Amino acid sequence: MRPVGTNFAGQMPSFSSAPPAIQRAPATFFLVAVTAGCFLLFYPLQWMGMLQQFNFVPFRAAGGYVAFGEMGSEWWRLITPTLIHFGWLHVVFNCLWLWEFGQRIEHRLGSANLLALYGVTALGSNYCQYLWEGPSIFGGMSGVVYAFMGVILVSHWRRPGWILPPPMAVFAFMLIWLVIGMAGSMEFIGAGAVANGAHVGGLLTGCLLGMLLSTAPRFFGRR
Repeated sequence: MRPVGTNFAGQMPSFSSAPPAIQRAPATFFLVAVTAGCFLLFYPLQWMGMLQQFNFVPFRAAGGYVAFGEMGSEWWRLITPTLIHFGWLHVVFNCLWLWEFGQRIEHRLGSANLLALYGVTALGSNYCQYLWEGPSIFGGMSGVVYAFMGVILVSHWRRPGWILPPPMAVFAFMLIWLVIGMAGSMEFIGAGAVANGAHVGGLLTGCLLGMLLSTAPRFFGRR
């Protein structure tokens, strides 16, 4: 027997009417769609309740002050900060990079493994941001994006072509962007604060996972 809703390659079911790119990477498209949907629910309406429920650490805001609570049993908070974005450019660029890296990984590992990878890297990058700054309000998919980049970078270094990489200029751009953020230049030019802990933590998590995945490719890749 096999689980309902998946095939033997660990893929989500595809729809014949969907564009070919979506049929080849349905899990990546699903993550992009959920990210965009959550943004449209949160940002245009400025829905504070959603932010309070999705933030890594519970908080209450009143009279211009924010009071953080204790980490409890609300397990979804380990992942849901990735679904909160604070501007149109923020969500558009993260969705573009999520598609760019995610569909490449999904082509090799399959849809189920891609979703599992998202969960692990979301947890890793969010927790690193929490360790970096302590209780705070943060959000964005960029930690996962850097993790996916790390997976591709290390796996390609160990097994060239196993996961088809983007041009090396893309890696260079992302690493330069990481350094710019850590230097505080984004805040200096008025682009807002950057979750550097999530970026660094995501990249390191992705590199470690890329090492693991490329060490035993027969256990993770599509057959």
